[in-house]
Amino acid sequence: MQSNDTSAGFDASAWTWRVDPPAGWLVVPSTETEPPDAVTAWEQEAAAAVRESLEPVPGETAELDDTALAELDQLAVDSVANLRAFADGMAPAGNRVVAAVGVLGNGPVPVLVAVGLSDPADPDGGLMAALGATGGNPATPPNVEHLDLPDGDGVRVVRLDVDEAGTGWMSVAVGRRTEHPDAVVDTVLVWRTVDLFLVAAMVELLDQLLPTVQITRSAR
Repeated sequence: MQSNDTSAGFDASAWTWRVDPPAGWLVVPSTETEPPDAVTAWEQEAAAAVRESLEPVPGETAELDDTALAELDQLAVDSVANLRAFADGMAPAGNRVVAAVGVLGNGPVPVLVAVGLSDPADPDGGLMAALGATGGNPATPPNVEHLDLPDGDGVRVVRLDVDEAGTGWMSVAVGRRTEHPDAVVDTVLVWRTVDLFLVAAMVELLDQLLPTVQITRSAR
């Protein structure tokens, strides 16, 4: 998706965006954009939130011994470190990472968030490709649904791909196109997994997350 065109009066730098997610989500900072102190503080808070989400439910799961509890502590720290590494990898392209916490007893589930802007006179045609609506396995083509959103035209794409090792990867992506007089704004959320049991829950969560991506004009 285009993002930095300044031709013919179009200026992508006149727009900013942020994610203000509901409870149960973490917005993952990057060292590319945030000061070290802020990142360290976030890591500590995020590790505590992840650890709490992994806590066994009394009466529903077996009580854990000290060794198992220490392993959960380390799992939370490692999960947060992986999220941070993912966010650092996405930051150079201007993308961000958020993560759902406590989904069906799993560790944090990362989601890629991307926003692209293009000139209304020449709108970017890459939204459907970014959502994974094109290509794919002919035997299992992507399932594309068009959504009627209050703030734009929406699309949800669910697809199954098989890698060279024979592993099945399910992708869920939702997108939104909002047209302004001076810009066309595309928002894309993408999540991939090999855990098919998470798909139904993540479809619902991504639908809830999409409206929380706020794009505003920062200059005129």
